[in-house]
Amino acid sequence: MKFQKLKKRYITLIEIMIVMFLIALITGVIAFNYRGSLDEGKAFKTKAAIDKLETILNLKVSEDPSFQDSITSEWQNVIKHSPLVSNANALLKDGWGGDYTVTLESGGAVRVRSQKYEDYISTHQTMFGHDKTVNH
Repeated sequence: MKFQKLKKRYITLIEIMIVMFLIALITGVIAFNYRGSLDEGKAFKTKAAIDKLETILNLKVSEDPSFQDSITSEWQNVIKHSPLVSNANALLKDGWGGDYTVTLESGGAVRVRSQKYEDYISTHQTMFGHDKTVNH
């Protein structure tokens, strides 16, 4: 009975480099998709916040029509003291951490805008169904 000597096989440097390249490639693809999901989440948060802010501010104007004169400077105080808001600080900034712009339309309706949100909508087709236009 002959004994065969078993050959030991080691992993070569080339094989290790190929595996590392594949791991880096997969990680890059996942990170890119994750970043897109984060932007989509920021857009969703901003859209929901805009709707809520407009509702609260329009209610305030309907209760106190004289508030229209100071709406652009006092809107944050209204949000901070509103019973409809549980975390005012989270609502005062858009999803990207930017400030909202509050304006009063000629018909008396309050409009809230976020420049980052409008930029995002103008460059992305989103789950909101926008076709690269902003509804506000």
